[in-house]
Amino acid sequence: MGDINKMIQWMKDREGKVVYEQVRPWGTGTPPRYDCSAAVISALRAGGFLDNSGGNYGNTETLYGLEGSLLIPISKEQVGKGDIFVSGPKGSSTGNNGHTGIFLDNQTIIHATKYLPYGINGIVTSAAEGWLGGPPVYYYRLKGGNAAGDGATKGDVQPQCFIEMNNGISWFDGKRRHNLPNKDCQEIVNRIYRENNGKDMPTMKMKGADEAWLVRLDQAINAKP
Repeated sequence: MGDINKMIQWMKDREGKVVYEQVRPWGTGTPPRYDCSAAVISALRAGGFLDNSGGNYGNTETLYGLEGSLLIPISKEQVGKGDIFVSGPKGSSTGNNGHTGIFLDNQTIIHATKYLPYGINGIVTSAAEGWLGGPPVYYYRLKGGNAAGDGATKGDVQPQCFIEMNNGISWFDGKRRHNLPNKDCQEIVNRIYRENNGKDMPTMKMKGADEAWLVRLDQAINAKP
C-alpha cells in the first residue's frame, strides 16, 4: 500500500534543490532536472504507488491513463493532502499543454514549474489558485494511499448524501447541493463515492413538507458571512 507522506517527502526533499527542464527531466544533470510529470511520477514511486520497472518514463498522459485504477476522480471541493491534479486536454496534455502536482492541503500544492519573472525554477510550494494550469483541471485521490502508511483508504471526505424529492434527485457534496438530471448521473457519482469510501452514498428521501428543509439548507449555504 502507498504512503502519501513518503510521496510528499520526496518532493519536499528536492524543493529548492532542482531545476525545471522538459528535456531528460529525471534527476539528471547538476543541479538535477525534473519537469512536472517526472517529479510527480518519481514521488509516486517513492510513496510506493508505482514501481520502477521499465526505467524512467511517463508524462501527464501517463497519469491520465491511470484514471480509474490508481487515480480515482474527485471534485475540487473534496481535495485534500496527498491528492493529485492533472490539467490539460486528455490526449494532448504533454509539454506546455498540461501540468500536474500534489496537494498539501486544499489550498496549497507542491509541483515542478518555471516562472523566471517570479524567480521560480524547480520544485516549489505555492498556492493552488492560479498555478494548476488548464483548463481543464482534473482532481484525483490515490487508491490504496494513506497518510499514516497503513493502507487504509476508507472514510468520508465530506458529509455527502443523495436527496430524493418528488421532483427529482440532488447530491449534497458537503458544501453545495447539485441537481442531478437523471439516474445515470447519480450512478456515476455513487461509483466515485464507493471507490473512496467502500460503501454506497447514503440517500435521504424527502416528501411534501420535508422539502422546506432543503430551502433552508440552500439559504444557509448561500448566505454571505
